[in-house]
Amino acid sequence: MIEANTPPLVGTIDIRALRLFLVGRRRACGWTQEELAERSGVSVRTIRNIETGSNINPRRASVELLLAAFGDPLPRPAGDDRGESRRPGAEMFMPRPREQGWFAEPTVNPARWRGARPVGEPMVGRREDLRHVLGVLQRSRLLVLTGPGGVGKTRLALSAAARAQAMFRDGVAVVGLGTCVPETVDAAAAREQVRQAVRAVLPSVRGAAAAETDLLLVIDNAEHVARCVSRLVLEIQVAHPGIRVLITSRRPLAITSADMWEVAPLEVETWGDADTPPAAVELFLRRVRSAVPTVSLAGRMPLVVELCRRLEGFPRAIETAAQCIRSVSLESLLRSGSTLHMVDQVHLTTVSRHRSLNESVRWSYELLAAPERALLHQLACSFETFTIEDVMRSRLAGRGEAEIVASLAELADASLLRVHRGARYEYRMYRVVRDYVLALERRNRASVPELSRMAFSA
Repeated sequence: MIEANTPPLVGTIDIRALRLFLVGRRRACGWTQEELAERSGVSVRTIRNIETGSNINPRRASVELLLAAFGDPLPRPAGDDRGESRRPGAEMFMPRPREQGWFAEPTVNPARWRGARPVGEPMVGRREDLRHVLGVLQRSRLLVLTGPGGVGKTRLALSAAARAQAMFRDGVAVVGLGTCVPETVDAAAAREQVRQAVRAVLPSVRGAAAAETDLLLVIDNAEHVARCVSRLVLEIQVAHPGIRVLITSRRPLAITSADMWEVAPLEVETWGDADTPPAAVELFLRRVRSAVPTVSLAGRMPLVVELCRRLEGFPRAIETAAQCIRSVSLESLLRSGSTLHMVDQVHLTTVSRHRSLNESVRWSYELLAAPERALLHQLACSFETFTIEDVMRSRLAGRGEAEIVASLAELADASLLRVHRGARYEYRMYRVVRDYVLALERRNRASVPELSRMAFSA
């Protein structure tokens, strides 16, 4: 234990800050002291003595080797805890890639965390997403993660928050808005429910104390109450300048100062060095090993890749497909008429609109206005990949150019279309969305003859 009167500095290094940094950073990377010693060239004994506090005057060369192993600069002195410069860079909390692309989840401090916690399993294929999110959080007051349902926005947000918790004196607060009534149903009720949900996790402080609050607020599932959340976040940022906000939503928020990051499905096609499989394949193999460790997929990698391709790299669909391997073979899963139908199982631990793939798509579909729903049906029946010019030439339902552009933008903002932003923007409907819309089309066509027979008999 370091005594209060112990000289705190080694050159310009705060030894207390170094101890906290070293332990936290090593654990965030999932490294043992032995692994850090191997990577840095510093002895295990020196590392242990620094972390326990028995070495209060380590050699500067040893400190520089340890920090170099993490790819980090020297930490700031502990007293420098105000203003933008006090935020450590994202690299302080970003683990380097482990073998096969796995990241160990950092430990959450219960005393500094309110609300839902990360699932505790390693992240797969999200290294760049994590790096970007952590980098933005150390310089920006508001970041919105967008993307379709089932792509892993919540998982990414909570994992990033767990790594960033040391950046905030008052820790992390997480609020889920999944049970709030949509604004389109009852705007007043939605606004009040959002306020109550957020108020429940924020510290009850006012006046000067409120301005001193230093917290990361995570708001999960905001697409159906986007306007309410936008207004509330602006109010929070005025009253609590030290609060930073991380939001997950299937659509962007109307806050011009917000940073945006689109969470894409996992990579399916690109193989890494030394035959490292794509992230989507890696996730499937890991989940199969957990669900049915006696099943061997050796020699069937092309089939695994094809399955992940059909599931378009959606983590939730891939994890459900891995569970299906308990009941049916990989070959049977691929032979079934609709792979998405096979993996459309109910998840009892999630809110209703996330319990299955169909429920997830239906939630986004029902939030659309009538013109956007109509265009979605027309696109599903007419195109695979398309541009605005393609839609204009098709003269869908006699729509004007301005109306088509506005509706396409709305569908893209709702994360129902994937956008390739090249010299010409190209759009593609996610397969799970197309399957859902085409199923509605078949149901509607089947009901028309039935109605005609009823009218004739009458």
